[in-house]
Amino acid sequence: MRHAITIIALLASILAMPTMAETAQYWSDQANGYFISGDFEKAAASYDKALELEPNSTALLNSKGKALANLGRFEDAISCFRKSLDINATNLESMNLEATALSQGLGESSQAVAIFDQILQINPSYYDALIGKGMALAYVGDYSGSLSCFNAATDARPRDPIGWNNKGVVLREMGNYRDALTCFSRALDLDSNYENARQNREMTLEDLNGERTTSPSMSTDNML
Repeated sequence: MRHAITIIALLASILAMPTMAETAQYWSDQANGYFISGDFEKAAASYDKALELEPNSTALLNSKGKALANLGRFEDAISCFRKSLDINATNLESMNLEATALSQGLGESSQAVAIFDQILQINPSYYDALIGKGMALAYVGDYSGSLSCFNAATDARPRDPIGWNNKGVVLREMGNYRDALTCFSRALDLDSNYENARQNREMTLEDLNGERTTSPSMSTDNML
């Protein structure tokens, strides 16, 4: 009888345990897998499932926002980042993601720059904010300010090719072709498969050789 009671109690405890599919971690892992594979719709849906169980997770809100941004749903993405900031107003990742969505998604460069400045007041070496602010300033034609950001970015992470490529784009736009070429070459030294840097280097060589019949046009598409 005692053994029977023990078995019944054990079975009751097993039945009371949540299944793996009921945990936020399970749904988060599922979402991360979908995100990596490029299925952002399923990723966002799975992050929603995780958030039902952990509604105050800033990491999940940020991840859902990134999935939505990849779907072009920038307003919804910004809503996620702002919910994250309601939970933790000093979450620099959330601030940076909101600013990036505003700038690159909605073209709201002035709002984005204001947020990037807030981040950089807290952490002057925050690399993603330096890159984001530099791109936002370049988009509105403030090449001097943009160049300052990318200079700071390459100082902060000298072995990250993105900063060098973006710096080269601005230098090329300013007519400093040789310095731009040096930056693109540096980016390719760090990542030989960096296609944007390769294309930018080829166009700059054409500029130097006088082979281009039109002036270069500024586009943040050549960045990142």
